[in-house]
Amino acid sequence: MTPWVKWAIAIILTLALLKVLVWWLQPRLAFAPKPDKTPPPPAFSRFEATAEDGVRVIGWVSPFDDSLPVIFYFCGNAGNLSDRADLLTELVKHRLGVVAFNYRGTGESEGMPSEDGLYRDAEAVLSYLTTTCSVVPARIVLWGHSIGGAVAAHLAGDHPCAGVILESTFLSAAKMSKRIIPVVPLQFFLTYRFDNQENVARLTVPLLLIHGTADQVVPPSDSKRLFELASCPKDLWLVEGAGHNDICDIAGADFYQRIADFSQQATAR
Repeated sequence: MTPWVKWAIAIILTLALLKVLVWWLQPRLAFAPKPDKTPPPPAFSRFEATAEDGVRVIGWVSPFDDSLPVIFYFCGNAGNLSDRADLLTELVKHRLGVVAFNYRGTGESEGMPSEDGLYRDAEAVLSYLTTTCSVVPARIVLWGHSIGGAVAAHLAGDHPCAGVILESTFLSAAKMSKRIIPVVPLQFFLTYRFDNQENVARLTVPLLLIHGTADQVVPPSDSKRLFELASCPKDLWLVEGAGHNDICDIAGADFYQRIADFSQQATAR
């Protein structure tokens, strides 16, 4: 066996090993689910929806009437709905309808999380919202935090809605992988895309981008870049001193009022 053949075999084996490593690593970097029971708070009731691949997901829905905008909320990658109970309850107090769900593998939802799985879950819950709850798309505002922003932007690209809110959202999975492990070119082997750059560029509905200036997980420059890419009616709110998960605490009452105002304006178009 010549040295060139040995080198070729070594390179092929190394690339194959990297591919297997990324296949194993990417769901562990992307998701930190908490599979506990998530009883709904007093303002909500429990619902179930079944994704296209048969996975059953569990969520919460608040009562609402035809006069209210409806927030369809997408969590970040960690924990479950119980960690967002206070935030979601506050939205109801601001006269917003709210629906949210546990991603597959999170809370009481079945399955294991993946990019395609989250998209299927989102479509199943959207179908529940528009069919079972009879909510027209012109009343639905999609709001995603962090990785949830990627799900919201992807869903908005394929289905009509009134508006989109992206909070602490990144540019793409490839960009994030370079930040997390800069010495290994994982981005060339990823199967996850979560491409917010592509999805935001094709939005046609009003967009509100929210980011903390002290975010150590996703830099605020990502939201600034997404703002530049968006051709739809858009606004960028940078919250001074806020990190990745505490914007609602730092901004206080202004946070919920900004969400309510945007939702009212988007659904009034």
